[in-house]
Order: sequence, then structure tokens, then C-alpha cells
Amino acid sequence: QLSLLHKHTQTHTQTHTHQLQKQKRLPQNINANNIMSVSAPTPQPPSLSSLTLAPTSKYTIFENWLLSNGAKFPDLELRAYDDPTSSSKPDKESKTSSPSPSSPPSFSDDSEMRGVHALRDLPPNNVCVSVPRKCLITVEMGKSTDIGQAILRNNLDLDAPKHVFLMVFILKDRKDPGSFFKPYYDILPPGLNNMPIFWTPEELKLLTGSYLLKQISDRKEAITEDYNLITSVCPSLSSIATLQDFMWARMCVCSRNFGLLINGLRTSALVPHADMLNHFRPRETKWTFDNDSQCFTITTLQGIRGGDQIYDSYGQKCNHRFLLNYGFAVEDNKEQDGFCPNEVPIEITLQQQQSADDDNYSSLKTEFWTRDSSPITKRVRVCVSNNDNTKSLLSMLRVAASNGAELQAITQAGPYMYRSVKDVRFSIGVDNEIRAMELLNKIVDEQMKAYPTSIKEDELALKGPSLVPYSNERHARIQVLGEKRVLQHYSDFAKCARECLNGELGDEEFDQMVEKVGREKHHTIAQYVKDVVGGIRREE
Repeated sequence: QLSLLHKHTQTHTQTHTHQLQKQKRLPQNINANNIMSVSAPTPQPPSLSSLTLAPTSKYTIFENWLLSNGAKFPDLELRAYDDPTSSSKPDKESKTSSPSPSSPPSFSDDSEMRGVHALRDLPPNNVCVSVPRKCLITVEMGKSTDIGQAILRNNLDLDAPKHVFLMVFILKDRKDPGSFFKPYYDILPPGLNNMPIFWTPEELKLLTGSYLLKQISDRKEAITEDYNLITSVCPSLSSIATLQDFMWARMCVCSRNFGLLINGLRTSALVPHADMLNHFRPRETKWTFDNDSQCFTITTLQGIRGGDQIYDSYGQKCNHRFLLNYGFAVEDNKEQDGFCPNEVPIEITLQQQQSADDDNYSSLKTEFWTRDSSPITKRVRVCVSNNDNTKSLLSMLRVAASNGAELQAITQAGPYMYRSVKDVRFSIGVDNEIRAMELLNKIVDEQMKAYPTSIKEDELALKGPSLVPYSNERHARIQVLGEKRVLQHYSDFAKCARECLNGELGDEEFDQMVEKVGREKHHTIAQYVKDVVGGIRREE
């Protein structure tokens, strides 16, 4: 998923190979802004080819523009991954492999899979990139345009105001052939087909069962509403940009912008060259705006060997955010401690759970369920963790599964203990906990049935040769597989909890069960069993 464009989409060779040793790490997830559709027979990452820049290349012109305006990146070079005109099969090489001594191929303007590499060994705390303030495009520059002024004057309620101001600036300014930023605009990708909002209907079908489909639809609707709202007060926008142009600009900005503090003003900015770095975690560099030098800088956090790629970190994110905003998904999206931030939304609708409660208790349950002014159907995003969202999910399940007596105990426990449906953080009894786990298992099973493929099928597909590297199909498989694994975790959670709530287990058997769950399932399930189920056992 190499991106042509961006910071949080920065020429993204998004590497999800956390297990690979640093000297072997290869770009595997490149941001959609720098991406080219790669046709290869195997899912291996493309080989690194050191390609020279032709004097008339738009990339040469771009780099010269930066250098002539005070930018500094003397120890870095731009490299392409695999010659896009080559039909040869990509080889798996170390990223530090040296170029062939023969004449290297030309880095043509069609080479869109690329990354930034160190020309020599870089020590820690080395400022490897410096881009002066004059080369940055900021929110304030968008506000100063006639379109920006119309937005401010009419106090428009936009979906992403900061993004919009950056968007209107580049959409308007790129029409000027003499624009100062023309060399930058020329290297932005003309299309962003890896961004899900631009996927074809056939490609979107690959996400069947995923809530991401609704998020994609919502994103497109929000962008359309912003466009229509702006054109209603400033018709000149439609003369410089179609809705499709506006969507393109939104995703360019979304994937590339940096949040900065410039001279005491918090803003967002597009930073040429800095947005060419691909993503990797844990982070190896840091960036900031240096008010003393009036430059955006990137500084190494550790030593980086000559020839190695220089990476940025786009942060700890769920794959749905990577895919929606940057056009790639990370196959092994784990932190150093093993934590996986992938999430899946779980929905609970109260009416589906009401049964034999009389009208008084039904009314009481509905009142408590909506006490925080939230809807009847509640959605919570959960990952494999014991964080606040997981605790909120368990709380809602306990309320949804409560009978009359249990509901009365919950609502009469005092306004400070149970102020809302998310606050029932402690079990209210073994019978209620069993029903809550049965409800969780039912919800998860229904969600799993919505996917046309199984976890096993997805895993086999990703290991096999059929999914083209960096393709939308591969990213879709990675996304839905991650969701299913989270759902499988909560299915295991519910089943283990019910087994351990069995009152026939003796103390020694219970301790053995906790140990087994931690060993065979997950430590968060074992912690729940030990704390919550163990607490119920002690009380009863």
C-alpha cells in the first residue's frame, strides 16, 4: 500500500512484519496515496530497486523545489519498489540489499510504490528532514481563500472543518499554473482507488458482514453533504472542483495531514516530503514544528543503518481506520506487548431482550436503558482487551438480561453507583451473569453468520498465492479476518464464563479452570473469570 501522498498515508509501505528482524524488514503495507496496483503471482513484498531520478522527472523537480526553498534531507533518498513496467516476479530481499552495479533503471513518473531511505548510517536524535514553514500548507491558508471566507462567514457546520480548509486551498491553488506549490501538486496521486470510498461495488462486496461498509457509506455521504453545503454559499467551488475532485482532496488531506503547534497556534498542515514516509510500529522517528528554526522536522529516535527505510508511525490504530483513511490494512496489527488494537462493533437492542417482564418493569428497564439519552440500540466497539469498552459491554449485557428483581436492584442501588446502563461494572448475581453470557454468545454468533467466509478460509487465502499483494481484495480479507478474530474472542469469553459459573466446581477445580483458560484462550478471559466469577463464588 504505497501511497503517493501522505503523512498518515505517507508513501506508505505499511509494514506489518513486526516479527521480522529490523535488518530484514520489508515494506508490506503501503499507503493508498502512494500506491500502484501491483500485479504479482505471489504475496511476497516487492523487491527494492534503487532507481535514479531523471532530470525532468516530476520527483526531481519536486525535490529541487524543496531544496531551493531551504528544505534539508541530505542523508535521504527516494526509492521505488519494483519497476512498474517490469513483468518480472518480485523477489523477497532484505531492504538493505544494495543496487545492482549495472546501470539502474530510470525512476519514471509512473513509479508510485516508493519509500524514503537512509543514504548512510544515521545516529539517534538526528534531524533527518527539515521543511521550512513557507513550504507547508496550513488550515489558515485555506481560511484566507474566498471559499474559506464564505465558509467562515456562514458558519457552516462541516464534517471535518480543518480538512475542508486544507482541501479548498489545494483545489483552488492547483488551478494556478504558476502556483508556488505546483511541484508538490504534481506528485500527488491522480487517483486513490485503494481508498474504500472509491472501491467498485464488486470490491465492496468483499467486506460483506463488516460494519466498515456503513462507515464507508457514511464517509461518502458526509463528503457529499459538505460539498453541497459549501457550493450553496460559494458556487465558485463547483467551477474548480467536481464532487469527485472534492472526495479526492478529502482523502489526500485525511491521509497526509499533520496536527501541529505553529507559533502557539494549533493547526493542521500538509508537509511536502515528510508525507512520503511509510508506516511502521513501534515508531523509529518523531516529528514536530520547531518554532526556533521555523521548520517542520523529523528526528530519529534510534540508530538507522544506511540503506534502511526511514519510517513514520501513523499511531496505534484499528485496521478499519487504516483502511478507511489510508487505504491499507496491517496483517499483523500488534504492538510490541502483543496487544492488537483491531476492534469490532457489537450492538445490543433492548427490545429484542424483553420477554416476560410485566409492563412496569419493561418501562423501568427502558427508562434506565435510555437514561443517558442514548438510543434503544447501543453499539460499542470492542477489541481483545479488558478496557473500558469491554466493561461497558458487560454492563449493558447485565442490564439487558436482567429480570424484574435484578432490574429493581440495579435501579435502586443509588444514582452514583449505577448512573447509566454502562455503569453496572460488577456482577449482580450468578443467574444474571449466565444470562448475560448467553446473550453475548447469541449476538456474536449472529454477527459471525453475516460473513460469507470463515476464519479458516480467510487465513488460508492470505497464506496462498491467489491474493495479489497490496490489492483491495487482500486488504478486505485482512480487515474482515481481524473482525472475526475479535468476535471469536468474545464467543470464547462467553463460553468460558458459563463453564466457570458452574456451581459444581470446587475451589481447586475452579483454580485449574482459570489457569487453563489463560493458557488456552486469553489472559483477559482468565482475568474476568478470576475476578468476576471468583467474586460471585465468594459471595455465594
